[in-house]
Amino acid sequence: MKKIYLLVFSFIGISQINAQITLTKAANEPVIGNAYDSKGLDSNNTALPMNISGTNVTWNITNIIEAGGILTNTFIPASADPNSSNYPGTTIVQSDGNSVSYFKSSPSLYELLGLKVGAFVLNYNTNPATIASYPITMGYLNNDNGAGTIAATNPSVTGTFASTIQTTADGTGTLNFNSGTTIFSNCLRLKTTQHISFNVTYMGFPLSGTIDQVIYNYYVSSNKFPVFTVNYTSVIAPGNNRKQVNISTLSFVTVGVKENKLNDLIFKTYPNPAQNEVNIHYVLTQNDSYTFQVVNTFGQVVRSVSKPNLQPGMYNESIDLTGLSAGIYHVKVDGKNSHGVEKLIVQ
Repeated sequence: MKKIYLLVFSFIGISQINAQITLTKAANEPVIGNAYDSKGLDSNNTALPMNISGTNVTWNITNIIEAGGILTNTFIPASADPNSSNYPGTTIVQSDGNSVSYFKSSPSLYELLGLKVGAFVLNYNTNPATIASYPITMGYLNNDNGAGTIAATNPSVTGTFASTIQTTADGTGTLNFNSGTTIFSNCLRLKTTQHISFNVTYMGFPLSGTIDQVIYNYYVSSNKFPVFTVNYTSVIAPGNNRKQVNISTLSFVTVGVKENKLNDLIFKTYPNPAQNEVNIHYVLTQNDSYTFQVVNTFGQVVRSVSKPNLQPGMYNESIDLTGLSAGIYHVKVDGKNSHGVEKLIVQ
């Protein structure tokens, strides 16, 4: 479910008045026709300075590398989406090709009504979640509750959820990527903390659990959408306890090294789309050990193969996909000296 909150709390833009960043409805709320591109990053297991808050601080983001493709987000009218009637009151729909979010805009609020990711549906039909209450500036604090229903198919999941959401503007200052590769001064940081508890029936069995997320969005006056986002997720559920971190920037931001040192010439998956098996063709120019992983859209590793102590040369690796549900995955290759990520579609 990582996609849910990362999409939901990454839409608010910014303006600047007398060097003080203030988010307003007129200048910063998404409108029909808006679009933006973002790209994934990897911290190489380096701790990020998210514990720093306050005024006139500096966030030094080091050892960050590009680790994913470009994701295009668009905003369309409710009438253009056939499912918007399931979320009464929808005025604008956000889509990135993989997921769809449904929002309601009113004179002072921007609310989330629902989210659809493949066969998974989260419907805030009991209590919508407030995404923004304008204006927003340093020291802003908003607490809200959300509630509704959960549904999914293949396998079947039905149930209810309730959540608490707190958003604060807890920092201003300078965002510095990789020792000056890119510097953003006069940033405003929004911190969103959400706790969601759910009770569902999963393949006929009752299950309950929680999801906790802390999301940091950094804004500068020259862009409507956050230039940098860090999302920490913790899931506690029977047989599915996990933690993960997702990092992204707007696509134009230069952060330093690109992760895909194994580019399309020497790292290729085929066939793609695949059904029961995917092959990975790669060429090594130096000794290295590699791990090949297939990761689903929730960040879970569903297949993994390790190849230690490989010599320079040309290799082919096959990974069994039998039993995986149809959908979008990523093949991730990690070595000591190089890394790579490629999108994989399973039919």
